[in-house]
Amino acid sequence: MTHTTVRAHWVATSLSAVAALMLATLAACGGGGSSGDSVPLAPPSQTTVASYTVRDFSFVDASNYALRYYYSDNVADSTGLYTYYDVREALGNGKPAVVVYSTNRYVSASGWHTPLNGATPNTSTAGATSNYTYNYGYTGQSARTDSDVSGQSIASVVALAQDLSVNTSSTLNGVSTAGLSGTMPTGAKVRKIVNTDLSTPVGYDPTDGTVGNGVTSLATLVTAFPVPAAGTTITTSNSVTMGGLHGTAGCGTTVCLQERMRVAFGGGTSVTYYLCDVNTSTSVQSNCTVAGTGSFANGIAADGTTPIMTFSGLPAAASVQTFTRVFVQLAGKVYFGFQDKLTTSTQTRLNNVAFEALSSALGITPPSIPTHPVSTGGIWSVNYAGGDTGNCTAMAVNAAGHVIGICTSTGLGGSFIVSGTAAADGSLTLGSTTSDASFSGSLGATTGSGPWHSTSLSASGTWAATRQ
Repeated sequence: MTHTTVRAHWVATSLSAVAALMLATLAACGGGGSSGDSVPLAPPSQTTVASYTVRDFSFVDASNYALRYYYSDNVADSTGLYTYYDVREALGNGKPAVVVYSTNRYVSASGWHTPLNGATPNTSTAGATSNYTYNYGYTGQSARTDSDVSGQSIASVVALAQDLSVNTSSTLNGVSTAGLSGTMPTGAKVRKIVNTDLSTPVGYDPTDGTVGNGVTSLATLVTAFPVPAAGTTITTSNSVTMGGLHGTAGCGTTVCLQERMRVAFGGGTSVTYYLCDVNTSTSVQSNCTVAGTGSFANGIAADGTTPIMTFSGLPAAASVQTFTRVFVQLAGKVYFGFQDKLTTSTQTRLNNVAFEALSSALGITPPSIPTHPVSTGGIWSVNYAGGDTGNCTAMAVNAAGHVIGICTSTGLGGSFIVSGTAAADGSLTLGSTTSDASFSGSLGATTGSGPWHSTSLSASGTWAATRQ
């Protein structure tokens, strides 16, 4: 099993060019065993004007790209905290594409939290050195320096963001400086930011499945996988996975030697660790050998109720993993949990003025942002009826009021993407990317409704939405 943390991995669906690009450039995901991505910065600026900074821009051409940015209205609350949002949007074949953040769930003192989306609030203090919280449990400190780049060439500013002698990773991927013309306008800035993690939460990905093998608790996990007798071949039936050393990316070759770590349980709290060769094209493991011994400990997660199991004495080879395995017991099942290791990273990020100039040079439309986050941000379930019937199981409204979702027709059949905007007053305007179908109406605090219409189908009807 592998796990992919929300902080870096996100996929645009329905458009293979964008999906392939994002998988290639954003495969630096934490947990599950690939290289980690530092938690984001604080608000784009301590001003009273809404703005954003670009966290990652993955570019193929003007019709295929993906953008991740941190948006804030830059208004502090009564305690001096600023709220910012991790917003991700994509275009494929010239049309809006659905972006999937992650399916990971994380635990905090208030319980288990649903996956991050473009309306999840994150906070930061002000100043050149600030403290941040992110996604219900990631905390850290940011040291940031803003530099005015107005009057500098757009190409030179792009080069700053891509310079890996200074930055841990580039925030502008696929953008070639060759042929870029023009200069940055007044107000264009870049931010050099050094993020240092202070804490990370325990999490798990439900799509990774459960341990199985009759395991319903941490106690039965121990009894289900006793240390095999000497000379016994280590398999998936007599040991349990602790993840790959390099995650889904593997070691860079088809066959990775001593790549996947496994564990079996001895007497008391002792464990034996194994490392196995893995064929990354088939996921078949072989040649498992003992990598050392250690121990496990049973504990309780941050919510005060969920049983978890942690490990110590891990083999030296595990030091390259970007997470540590934590088994999570929930509702009679044991999940492959994780806790990301602490990291420090450096990036150079464009503010919205600088990115708007780059967008113009590339022939794309930069995102529009509202003065304040929309109150209807989050995930909505939608059903529609009339000349056709169907549903949109997860229509996403991000904090900037941009809406996108996949809908499935149960009447005429087929699936389609809807995209549009949700205004500050709750009014909703959507269109289909594959037809002339349109939806209008409004969203309230927990429900929404309105009419839909399609001229080409000579059909119309109504829709109703419920906030998840």
